Formats: sequence, structure tokens, C-alpha cells
Amino acid sequence: MKTLSLAQHRARIENIRTAEESNKKYLRRKRIHDYLSGQAIYNLGEYPAPFSIAPTEYDHALLADLAENGVKLIQIHEEWNDSIRRLGADKFSCHDAQGMKEFIKLCHSFGIKIIPYASTGFFHEFDPDFTEEFCRADSRLRQLYFSYRLGFAGSEKWRAYMLPRMMKILDDYEFDGLYNDMGYDGKRFARYEAIKRGSLDFSLPYDPIVEDLLAAVYGEIKSRGGVYKVHFDRNSAPPVKEKIYDYLWIGEAMENTEIGTGKLYEDYVVPCPDFGFNTDPAHMNCNFEYHYARTIPFLQFPLLTRGRPMTGKRALENIPYYGEKTPRTEYGFYLLAHEYAKAHPNGPHVYSTWSSIPPLEGDYEAWKRYHALYAPMVEENSVAYIELRECREILSDIPEKVYISMFVNEQKYLVVSNFTGKKYTLTLADTWTDRETKIQSKTFTVKNESIIFLQK
Repeated sequence: MKTLSLAQHRARIENIRTAEESNKKYLRRKRIHDYLSGQAIYNLGEYPAPFSIAPTEYDHALLADLAENGVKLIQIHEEWNDSIRRLGADKFSCHDAQGMKEFIKLCHSFGIKIIPYASTGFFHEFDPDFTEEFCRADSRLRQLYFSYRLGFAGSEKWRAYMLPRMMKILDDYEFDGLYNDMGYDGKRFARYEAIKRGSLDFSLPYDPIVEDLLAAVYGEIKSRGGVYKVHFDRNSAPPVKEKIYDYLWIGEAMENTEIGTGKLYEDYVVPCPDFGFNTDPAHMNCNFEYHYARTIPFLQFPLLTRGRPMTGKRALENIPYYGEKTPRTEYGFYLLAHEYAKAHPNGPHVYSTWSSIPPLEGDYEAWKRYHALYAPMVEENSVAYIELRECREILSDIPEKVYISMFVNEQKYLVVSNFTGKKYTLTLADTWTDRETKIQSKTFTVKNESIIFLQK
């Protein structure tokens, strides 16, 4: 627990009391607990090409820098395991176990938690352990080097095979939890049923069986004091009623999403801008403020992509590859990444499948800047009032496309995003301070497609 002075206790009591009295209408209220706002994807290597995971001086310097700038959790993807059994391991174990343990130890030395990719659904159909009894349909995802089938949450054989192996990941290494890329087959069945009805519109019904499966994993992870992050599909949440994850990752393979996408999902949502898909001019012109203005007021902070630079050689091995050679397929992306890396050996570098090619320069600097502003607002036991619509401290009208949220702890914060297409003038009952310019005023101008950070 954070130790407060008498003055800080006094300020907190006053802030909590006045915020509750002042904020009369808002989207939702959230008290913040166990929230790691600074999260990153860390690329380890070019699987299925062989490589060492053992940390290098590069990793040491980068992890130190990430920790210094607020990264508390990194996730690693399938390069850590051996999903097509090419390097002597398998889907649930590491092809360089000793190197992996050394890398985990290095992360922990900087106070960074690390979680690896796992899946309650995706499994390579050419794995010697695969059986059709794992699945309920001939559904698959073929991209790059993998041909995955979708394991069925209602298959007792799939559960009996997958669950103990997934938990063994936690027992064999010192990971701090798991990142579950679900691989859910129910979406395909819902689509088929809609087509039978003569419609392309469908919603996913509540699925108690997949909820039970996710809850089983969640329970085991939490019993070990771990972190559970889930990715369902693009901007969607799993079709469940219970909160059975700590973080929900959204944004993959999406173009230009709505402002505040996922704002009604169970917290905490971690958006990952997919710059390979995003065609919005504001993104392509490196207007990073635009993206942070679309997420921060909704208690969301974007996932950073970093790690070892990608060379694209994972698409050059002498193995079968799947997918067309277009930039929007994984195979095509890595072929393009390889050509880019050859032409730009000194950077700027590509770090993930969610990067653009060429990469957008300045993304890390923007992430650091905005996280430094965001982190104090979401400290443990802070209270967030998301998307205020009626507040006694705000005298000006709040138009539909102006998003204002208040964050309260020993300080009182306002964040204001404007997407009205024109300037917005915010008028307040008392004097506040712009945290970036240090200007004190009762009136602030917020440019279109921008965000300001205020403190009282």
C-alpha cells in the first residue's frame, strides 16, 4: 500500500467526496485494482527459423529502457514454442528452454512480468497428437507456416489433452501467466446458421461451455498469482457472462475502428493498433495523438510493439507455406518485411505483424510520452468516471463527440478528447492546470482529433 502524508490523505478524501457529488451522469464508474497499464509485445525471433532465445546485450538494454518508461508486462508470441514440431519441442514447450528461462529471469530483474502465447483452440493439424476428436468441424486457419484446426471446448479429449499441457507451461518455466489466443470455432457455426436463415448478420450466443473452459484456465492461473490475457477475435469479446480474464486484447486485423471501441467490455481492455491494416491518414502521417485520444478517456492504453527487429526470414524456410503473397496475409507480410530489412539494415525496424511496412517512426516516443501522463491517473485504488455527460465542474456543453473522463486519487485529473471536426472550448467552474503546457485557467481549447490532460 502506498504511504500517504496527512496532506495527501486530506486531499484524497476531498477529491473522492467532491467527485462523487459533482459527477452526475457518465457511461460508467470504475475503481482501479491490479491494473498494469504499460504492456508490450516483445518479438524474440524468427520461428520456424532456428534462433537462440538467450538474452543479449541488446535485450538487456531494451528491457531496462522499457522498465524505466513504465512497461510492467510483456507478452511473447509463438516464436517461443515449436508449434509445428520443427525444432525438437512442441506447441506447449520451448525450443530453447534454457535460453527462455534466462530471458524470463532478466525480465524479472527489471520488475517486468512476462506471459507467453498459448491457445485453448488453435492446434496444428499435422501434429502427431492431433485427432479429429479434438474438433467438431473441419475448420482451420492456414497462414504462413501453420495449418491450425480449432479445438472444440466441448470435446472431452481436447480438454484432457490441452489443459494439463497448458498448465505445465506455468509449472516448467517462471512465466507470470498466459496470453490465450482463443481460436474459437463457435463464430463459424453462428455464421453458418445465419446463412441458412438467408442473412449475413449474426451475433454470438452465450456459450457456457467455452466460458467453463476459459474459467478453468483462469482459475489455475490465478491460483498461481498469475496474469491472464485473452484475445477472442478482432474487436470482439468472448461470448461469456463471467469475467474470466484480466486483460482483453482487441484491434487485430481491424482497419479504422470506432472511437472508444470496447468501452463497454469488462476491464481491462488493451487495444493493439494494427498499422498493417489501418488506412486512416492520421495514422499513416504518424499523428499518434489521434490514436491516444481515441483510447485514453475510456480507460484503455495501447499495446506497444518492440523486441528484436524482424528480418522476415521466418517466411524463407524450406517448409510448406500457406496464404497468398499479399501484404495483408502473414506470408506476404513477412516476405515484404524481409525485403524491407535488407534495404534498411540500420532501421527503422519492424517489430511485429501489427506494424506497417515501412514502420511508423516515433511510435515508441509517443507511447512513452502518453504513458507518463496516463500512469498517475490509474494508480492502484484510483476511481475513474468514464465519458462524463453531466458534471458540476464542467460549465460548457459536452457535445456528442467530445469525450471527457475524470480520474481521482490524491489528485484530480480530467482528460478531454475532441472529435467534433472543429475546436472545442472547455469551460470549468474552477482553475485547472494543463499538465503538458503548465497553463492554469478555467478555459481550455481542445483542437480537433486531439487530447488534453488537466489536473486540479
